[in-house]
Amino acid sequence: MILEASAHDGATPDRRLEILRQRLSRAPRRHLLDWAQLLDATRKPADTARLWRAADIIMPGHSGTDGFHDFQMWLVGLGRAAYEAAVADPDTLAAVPAVRRLAAIPYADRTDADLPMWQELEGVAVEIGFDRPDLDGDVRDILFEERAVLVRSGPNPDDLAWFRLKSTDLSRYYPRLWALFGSQWRD
Repeated sequence: MILEASAHDGATPDRRLEILRQRLSRAPRRHLLDWAQLLDATRKPADTARLWRAADIIMPGHSGTDGFHDFQMWLVGLGRAAYEAAVADPDTLAAVPAVRRLAAIPYADRTDADLPMWQELEGVAVEIGFDRPDLDGDVRDILFEERAVLVRSGPNPDDLAWFRLKSTDLSRYYPRLWALFGSQWRD
């Protein structure tokens, strides 16, 4: 996949975006839409309340709807193995180096750049869509209009009980993440 190919040799997120921008800007219209659709389809298994609560633990106050979506894009950017492990068990995120680095930064000293979010990953296709005359618009809207693909849905309502968990429950369901971030949590 083009995304995994952009991760070679420890490329920075900015370098990865540039590689994606170069490849996607030259891609036929259909392929750009396919890529945006595949990115969303790849993200959807991570659209669970259980994973959202893990994001709450890692970055309290930053994981609203948009923040969680950006967190999911970051997860996709980690690569297949880390992504699938996090979807299966969100507590595995405690082993991800970027998460461990964040835990070492005092809460008051963190900046948005420190957070595990990658809004620009989806944004690269959106940006290209607006720049190309054969699209001339937001690829997410075009996907809905032409393919009935709704990008950015939310977690299954059956999962919403996860949002009612208190810190004592969170420490039980996410022991490794709680060990890293629990001291910053407020019920």
